[in-house]
Amino acid sequence: MVEQDCQERQWFLVATKPKQETRAIEHLQNQSLDVFAPQLLVERVNRGKRVCREEPMFPGYVFVASSKHQPVASVRSTRGVRDYVRFNGQPAKVSPKVIEEIQTRVSSRASSQTVDSQLPKAGEKVRLVDGPFAGIQAIFESLDGEERVILLLNILGKTQRLSVSLKEVSTNL
Repeated sequence: MVEQDCQERQWFLVATKPKQETRAIEHLQNQSLDVFAPQLLVERVNRGKRVCREEPMFPGYVFVASSKHQPVASVRSTRGVRDYVRFNGQPAKVSPKVIEEIQTRVSSRASSQTVDSQLPKAGEKVRLVDGPFAGIQAIFESLDGEERVILLLNILGKTQRLSVSLKEVSTNL
């Protein structure tokens, strides 16, 4: 019976209402459905500090596993859910192999994330740790949005401004 139940279970892609992924997940799980909503740790700048926070990998969408006996209307009428993603009027099925691959990638990426740290101040020396200029020292100039910084880099005796990802910069010299 258990093997048959696993074979009858299908993964579907469900669209959520804007910014209501958490609400949809909670109410779908209350219906004893398996829900997969992969999260990523994203590094942002908040009040001069690097902050890692979780954000949905697919904003506005969650994966739901249900059996063939689960009525479509019960998922559609769940709080936070807009509707199934559909192709030719049929709910979009997602291969279990795709779900497994995403789960593997998310878990391996989560284990390699960095912790929060203080941003350098303007004029402070930093080291590039990734990219084509890895290992080179530069001077921190300013922020360039939430995920990038502007550095001053001495190339061939001339100072150049360089915009790089926040992840490529380390204050550890």
